[in-house]
Amino acid sequence: MAHQLGQGVGAGGRGRWHRAARLTAAATAVALLAAACGGGSSGTKTATTPVGNGQTASSAGSAAGGGSTPGGATSSSSPAAPPMVLTANPADGFKGADPSKGIQISVAGGKLESVTAADANGKTVAGALAADGSSWASTGTLAISSSYTVTAKALDASGAERTTASKFTTLTPEKRLGLSHYSPDDGMTVGVGQPVAVYFTNAPNSKNRDAVEKAMTVTTTPHVDGAWSWVGATEADWRPQSYWQPGTKVQVHMGLNGVKAGDITYGSFTKDFSFTIGDSVVSTVDLVKDQMTVKKNGQVLRTIPVSGGEVPKHMTWSGKMVVLEKDATLQMTSASVNFTDASDFYDLKVQSAVKITDSGTFLHAAPWNTGKFGHVNGSHGCIGMSLDDASWFFNTVKVGDVVEVLKSSSTKDNVTTNPMPGFDDWNLSWDQWLKNSAAGVQAAH
Repeated sequence: MAHQLGQGVGAGGRGRWHRAARLTAAATAVALLAAACGGGSSGTKTATTPVGNGQTASSAGSAAGGGSTPGGATSSSSPAAPPMVLTANPADGFKGADPSKGIQISVAGGKLESVTAADANGKTVAGALAADGSSWASTGTLAISSSYTVTAKALDASGAERTTASKFTTLTPEKRLGLSHYSPDDGMTVGVGQPVAVYFTNAPNSKNRDAVEKAMTVTTTPHVDGAWSWVGATEADWRPQSYWQPGTKVQVHMGLNGVKAGDITYGSFTKDFSFTIGDSVVSTVDLVKDQMTVKKNGQVLRTIPVSGGEVPKHMTWSGKMVVLEKDATLQMTSASVNFTDASDFYDLKVQSAVKITDSGTFLHAAPWNTGKFGHVNGSHGCIGMSLDDASWFFNTVKVGDVVEVLKSSSTKDNVTTNPMPGFDDWNLSWDQWLKNSAAGVQAAH
């Protein structure tokens, strides 16, 4: 059964409506808008014809020009102009439209002047009109569980303007891809090793990762290219090929609302945040020599005697890590890292704790190991130093600064290859990083 759309209004006002045929559209899975103007004194009924997933409607008047002859024949000086047909997708009145497919409007026998689309709150949908006026398409995705109104203005072959409108609603997904959290926090100044990290509430399908990545844009000043890479089923990180340049401004837009993330899963959120890259502070820990060298913007600030994890029982993770967080004082217990052997028991309040892995590796003050600094590795895996050096280090570094731990012994390199030790991003070559990226290199805007 066909459903009538809003009537077109000619440039000459409602007084000319009797010259235009009514527009109709069948309520199919795809949208439709139609308007037409005939050339005769009486119009014919609108015909509707399904086309693919869409639906078109057209109207035509009687032949323009001549009158009837006594024998019933009709004369005409020229054939009637073909009717103008507007086609829209989704259809007027359609419920449950796929938000990832957006809106498309096309016209035959006329030229689109403008198309506007907005949700129930008046938020407009971005779109682009083809140069020849034959079509319009929205950009990006629509929101889930939302209603939209689309208004199209077009000129028919005679130059008369016609306006039509339709409404539809988008689907409510069975499952939603939500945002758990992200890093770094909005407005932070961070180190040159800080990746953009997005943690989802559930895992998108592998085949939909490309769409998810493309819906998250990173804008940098100055410009730098980078790429998303999946470091876990529910975590995607973005990093440049090399460490950030100090002073870089970074803006992240996550436009996941309406993005198809699985067979029955759609993104359900939009989030923007920004941060700034501060001075380059890179600390290199040599656990063969048991010393740490701290550089700021390439200049050595201090070399600190340290003691790492006991070899081979509690070897410190080696590799390139970044500062995750800092605590002026922190209660550390053997139970928190699942040490069950009585000989490994400890329950200590430590000062100036700088965390570099989620598994519990810190750089901190360890005055009980004073005799080991610079000489031997004897901790449960953390990197200890004196109270004074730890306080200085704590006040020098920030979240996102790089800490590179070299070999934990002269014969064994215990690089961070276990799942989620922290931000392991910089231990991968650029080629390795891109292997876990669905969309590849993203030119930062």
